[in-house]
Amino acid sequence: MKIQNEEKFIKVVENLIDPAEVQTLFFFQGFKKFLPKSLFKKLLIKTSKKTPHIGFVIEPYSLFLFFKIKDIEKAKSLLPERYELMKASIFEGDEPDYYFGFGTLNTRGSTFWGIRLESYLIAKDTETGLLSWIFFDILSNTIIAVPSEGIANPNSKNAIFTTSSKGDIYIDIKDDKTDRQVALKGNITNGKMRRPDQELWVTGNTSIGHIKDLTDYNDDPFAVIFDPAEVANALDIPTEDISLKKNTLVPDFAEQEPSKVACFPFTQHYIADSPGCRTYIKNQDDLIANYNKMAKLEDVKTFSAKTIKKLFIIGILISPLVSIFLFILLILKG
Repeated sequence: MKIQNEEKFIKVVENLIDPAEVQTLFFFQGFKKFLPKSLFKKLLIKTSKKTPHIGFVIEPYSLFLFFKIKDIEKAKSLLPERYELMKASIFEGDEPDYYFGFGTLNTRGSTFWGIRLESYLIAKDTETGLLSWIFFDILSNTIIAVPSEGIANPNSKNAIFTTSSKGDIYIDIKDDKTDRQVALKGNITNGKMRRPDQELWVTGNTSIGHIKDLTDYNDDPFAVIFDPAEVANALDIPTEDISLKKNTLVPDFAEQEPSKVACFPFTQHYIADSPGCRTYIKNQDDLIANYNKMAKLEDVKTFSAKTIKKLFIIGILISPLVSIFLFILLILKG
């Protein structure tokens, strides 16, 4: 099966990204603390059902570092029951190994806009047989979606991820409340274009889960829909060209120096499932079929914070009425 209309799909993704909606969601995110967590998650899922697709773009030069795992049993213990830790190859032809990895991304999407440092384990979903990316942690200066909270606040206000005209990459991302930090300087000019392992980078992105600490009781994996060609080539960066100045993010069960480094020097376009939604992708042909289907959509609604706004306004109106009612009761009892 072949991709039919790449340009149309890209336009669909771009049209799903509305800066005004992202700004509105940021604003109302600050009032989340006034609502019970369970209520906010239900509200989020209700909103998602009306707009089940989130478009997002990863800008050029996303950088991925992979560290060999030393304590296999410790890594296994972090996975939900449905997952089994698996060896994987980063590029085709490489010897598979157990990896902990992190990716640094400049992103913009229907519900977020900023820098993300995502860390992962690689596992097999025993219920579907699919190789899967499993979120281990996320540091970001933008909104973070996790099953355990629904939407979490940004946790890294001073995140830096940028490049220079000399091919240098600068990363400095630190958690606001802990010592979790990655600071590095790298150079990509010696990188060689290679084909990433397609089972990991294609199939794995159609089955994305979370470690136990980030899940709730019903954490079904979610999928992202994209053109496999966007992960068909990447720069294989020599590890000696990456200088980790600070690394307190990689856990003690993994080596502290990377064994593999990959960089995608072009823009990538994705459509992800909204929280609480699930697109089941069986294989690459199924992925392409869903891609072609979405490319034909004429009126795709972006994720909207309108439901959240309505609840907030109702809360403002109800709160004074409740106060007046309680005041009257106190007078009558007196």
